[in-house]
Amino acid sequence: MKKIGLLSVSCILASMLALTGCGGESGNTASTAPNSGTEDSGGLKWDSATNEYEMEPEIASGEQPLKIWVEYEDYAKALIKAFQAKYPNVKVEYEVVAKVESAERMSLDGEAGKGADVFMTNYDEMAQAIDSAIAAPIGQYDEALKDRVPETFLNIVSKDNQMYGVPISSESIALFYNKTLLKELTGSDKPAATWEEVTELAKKYNDKKANQWTIRFLAGQIYYAYPVLSSMGWHLYPDNDLDKPDFTSDKLTQGLEYYKSLRAIWDVNSADANWDSIESEFVKGKTPYIITGPWVFKDFDKAAADNKFEYGVTTLPKASSGDAAGSLTGVSVAVVSGYTKYPAASRVFANFMASDEGAAALYQSIGAIPALKSDKIQNVEGISGNEHVAGIIAQSENADLTPQIPDYLYTAGNDLVVNVWDNLMGVSEAQQKAEKDYADLRALGN
Repeated sequence: MKKIGLLSVSCILASMLALTGCGGESGNTASTAPNSGTEDSGGLKWDSATNEYEMEPEIASGEQPLKIWVEYEDYAKALIKAFQAKYPNVKVEYEVVAKVESAERMSLDGEAGKGADVFMTNYDEMAQAIDSAIAAPIGQYDEALKDRVPETFLNIVSKDNQMYGVPISSESIALFYNKTLLKELTGSDKPAATWEEVTELAKKYNDKKANQWTIRFLAGQIYYAYPVLSSMGWHLYPDNDLDKPDFTSDKLTQGLEYYKSLRAIWDVNSADANWDSIESEFVKGKTPYIITGPWVFKDFDKAAADNKFEYGVTTLPKASSGDAAGSLTGVSVAVVSGYTKYPAASRVFANFMASDEGAAALYQSIGAIPALKSDKIQNVEGISGNEHVAGIIAQSENADLTPQIPDYLYTAGNDLVVNVWDNLMGVSEAQQKAEKDYADLRALGN
């Protein structure tokens, strides 16, 4: 599971607007340099009847193939099959390329004329991709995407009122709850909205000797602590400066004190709060709540059927006096290469990836959650009526996102959370250590 970063959308947009220019709309130029110029100068034709770009003749006829890079072969095959059902004459070739490698590779292969026309990357690579001109604008598809994709996600692929990528999939942790057990315990299967509500149930249900807990989660990771901390008003990199993670702020002190108080309802050391003690206990049907992500759907669906319980997925609990709980949400993005010789066809393909058909290919092939609005995702075959997916999407819309976050943030951040949760240090002392550890690791480039 890839850990990603966070920040308010306003800071993201400000950061992107501050980036130096990377050219205008893509044109149909040589493949050895990024396309440039406006849409008019590029000669791309928009068909107002179909609301699509007219593909280049050599692509539309199948004379030349469109090339794509995606991370999973099953997704590539399903996506191409769906695309060719609508555009049967178009040939599409794929190559499996990891998202974490695609942007850097495109900067080399694109310039050499060996890159893809459309590639997938992680959202936190977008600022650099725009700045280096390996990402081309998607043009007139922006209005259609505004109708389908949450604004939070669109902001991270935008600069100067243009979109340079299509959000495709989203992954977030959320609150999973046993509806059947809650009904038995409280008379209602409605999940808790606040930590205070969880605490009230824990006073009656928890039994440490019997290893019976109201809620379970990975207590020693900042990835899981972050929703609590953000609900209490703390957000990483408030100045969008990687030198300043804000580990010593008063808001973080308050958040960590609140987080530490939750040890009373999940009283295990961080080392013992592992997957076996969380997910394997939930599937037995004896744990009301856990915090996890969509990767468990298949196992939980089977367990619910076998053990005769019903479960739900909803937004993460917040502090009763705090804000909505923001989570560290990952977003995968489809990008039209700035080096493509076929910008019109590439835009058609990238836009298709966020269509109902493209989203169905994504979900049915690899189980990933399409990055669509809650109402739009219900139109996707295989997802329609799936409240579990809707719960993940609802939490994703509370995402904190940033154009970049270094791995060493998690090293320093996890140590901070462990030191507080396991009572190895006082909160202020743990904060000071985290600030120093972060600075040392950043200086080493680790």
